[in-house]
Amino acid sequence: MTAKAIPKLVGQSRTFSQAQKQSLRLAFRLTLSLALYRALSGALLFCWAISLALTLNALFPAPAAQAAEAENPSRPVLYWYDPMYPGTKFDKPGRSPFMDMDLVPRYADEGLEGVRIDPTQTQNLGLKTALVTTGRLTYSRDLPANVEFNGYQRARLQSRSEGFVAQTMAFSPGDPIKEGDTIAIITAPSWASDQSEYLLLKSQKADRKIINGVREKLRLSGIPEEMLKEVDRTGRPQTDLHIKSPINGVITTLDLYPGMNVAKNMTLAEIQGFDPIWVTAEVPEMDLALTQGRVRVTAPAWPNRVFESIKTQLLPQANKEARTTPLRITVANPEGLLRPGLSAVIRLRTTGPEGLIIPSQSLIDLGEDQRVITVTKDGLFAPKAVKVGGASREETLVVEGLNPGDSVVVNGLFLIDSEANLAGALERMTAPSPPANPPSSQPTSHDASHNASQPAASQPANHNASHGGPPPANPVGSPGAEGPRPRGAS
Repeated sequence: MTAKAIPKLVGQSRTFSQAQKQSLRLAFRLTLSLALYRALSGALLFCWAISLALTLNALFPAPAAQAAEAENPSRPVLYWYDPMYPGTKFDKPGRSPFMDMDLVPRYADEGLEGVRIDPTQTQNLGLKTALVTTGRLTYSRDLPANVEFNGYQRARLQSRSEGFVAQTMAFSPGDPIKEGDTIAIITAPSWASDQSEYLLLKSQKADRKIINGVREKLRLSGIPEEMLKEVDRTGRPQTDLHIKSPINGVITTLDLYPGMNVAKNMTLAEIQGFDPIWVTAEVPEMDLALTQGRVRVTAPAWPNRVFESIKTQLLPQANKEARTTPLRITVANPEGLLRPGLSAVIRLRTTGPEGLIIPSQSLIDLGEDQRVITVTKDGLFAPKAVKVGGASREETLVVEGLNPGDSVVVNGLFLIDSEANLAGALERMTAPSPPANPPSSQPTSHDASHNASQPAASQPANHNASHGGPPPANPVGSPGAEGPRPRGAS
């Protein structure tokens, strides 16, 4: 090929490519469309085959389900379920819409004695049990209290005659004082004439009855017996009256000054006692029964001391605004450690009747109903309904439903709920007897799928559960309601 022929061949090639360009594009589009059509046809055929297989499996149950019914024709079947989703129940056997497996029948006589859990799981999750014991619940309540003067120990000192203050002792309001201590000396001039008459009759040896009558008149006029003895001993009138404290206590009022005039029946001082002393508190009406038991009094000022209670008195008048009742406790205070104005703590404590005691954590509280999970001798976990009589200090009194020595599950109730379908076991415990003949009809694929995919749309709301009542049995074809949440379980 010569050099002159090359440009000519190139030109012809370019002319050929431009002429066939439209034809090549059309052929490419046809080829691509055919490939897509074949792919879509294959996919549709595959989906149709799967749908046909599911329909055939539903119409003609697997041999395992038929064999189960054939082997146990006399055992009533409650429902069928998927072990991977035990909360959803079906009224007919068939294939599970969730997993590629057959539905499992739940027989009426299955699980009545309890359910069994793998010991490895219980050990790994720390499942604990406790024995039912016999004992009494201890109820206690701490109440804030105040220390006050003893209202029964009050003394008011008055002048028994007109006179003036001759001398005052070193006392002021707030000072402690002992019985017999002299506060002041008052001179009463009016007593001199009466005492002189008495001494004159004695010197003249008058009739003894007259002398005794005059002496009694002096005593009734306010002259103390000790002053009259002093008159008899010395033979001279005594006009100085010693004002003495009749009790041990604290001077709360003192109105005496040297040289001041005093009138008859004038109050000179007031004294209040504090041994024993009062400790008062307000008791809520729900704790009034605790006042019948033991009382313990402590004070933050003396944290290591417990003060002896002499008398406990619940006052009759209640506070209708605060719904409380005053409580007054008389406490021995020989050392004077409790002082009026200090704060104190009153602990009320009593015991209840004897009964069966279980840990409060083991109780499943459903509002009106309470249940516990017991462990049988064969190692099965079985629910039991109980009647509770009270609770205190993380312990609960069981009135009915258990026996001494029974073993109850304390923690790990959530494991039993998830592994053994606790909600279903509780329902079987209170559900009516199942029918004698098990259902024999076969479900269709549409029925099984509808029951599984629409569990709540066709069922009414749980009215009883909202009012604290026990949850009703799950309707057929709806997912099982979640079991009651045990105390302490998350």
